[in-house]
Amino acid sequence: MAQSSEESGTDADDSEELHSLDGLDGEDDSNRKWVRKRYPEFNPKTDMKNPTFKLGMTFDSVDTFRKAVRAHAIKHKRDVKFKVNDKDRVRAVCNSDGCEWIVFASMLAADKKTFKVKTLNDNHTCAMVFKNRFVNSTRLAERYVNQWSVNPDWNFSGMAQQHARLWDYCAEVRRSNPGSTVQMKCRTVRGDDNPHFQRLYNCLGGLKASWRAGCRPILGLDGCFIKGHHKGQLLAAVGVDGNNQMYPVAYAVVESETKETW
Repeated sequence: MAQSSEESGTDADDSEELHSLDGLDGEDDSNRKWVRKRYPEFNPKTDMKNPTFKLGMTFDSVDTFRKAVRAHAIKHKRDVKFKVNDKDRVRAVCNSDGCEWIVFASMLAADKKTFKVKTLNDNHTCAMVFKNRFVNSTRLAERYVNQWSVNPDWNFSGMAQQHARLWDYCAEVRRSNPGSTVQMKCRTVRGDDNPHFQRLYNCLGGLKASWRAGCRPILGLDGCFIKGHHKGQLLAAVGVDGNNQMYPVAYAVVESETKETW
């Protein structure tokens, strides 16, 4: 159930967000010290990696609140959109059918800058999505600005170096997931003594055991093209569980869909 306070107008709390310290009532306003009521405060430097919203939480500006909502949507892979988005109030909701996630914040009358969360339902009941409206050029620039600052020639093709760690990945899967089947094949390239990645097969032990124990004795096979810098195809073996829902069993990354790769 959503927690909520009044979303329109001025809260009674708003008029008393700032309180003077005891014993200063007789002093001139220019010397008066003010203290803020104890609401949780969002720290952009430490909290932006995984934003957590709380009823009454304050943000130093509307921009910080918007960035926190975007970061939440990206971190948790949810289809979030801004239903109301202006300088005085912002309401973000989950765009997935049936999901009642919502966060609403508005400007405090006390300082005309601070935003406070006044309505919150922080429980997503929807499935994750893998296409996010907030992953754009601006977000990518913010995410990788440090890499570009240190190395202006850095580009995404440098990620190919991660292939060198695939042997470690296979070893870790076997160690942490007993019963897993992980196989990787490399090929040689003329003029280069280093092995080159060709294909990878992965069937986690837990998925394998669960399919045998509780799924129908059926496997569906399919493949799709991989778009991006590193081409190839993704092959998948999918089962059917007791609720007639898809159950992933194994996958493979291959150079092409052939009889040999299957």
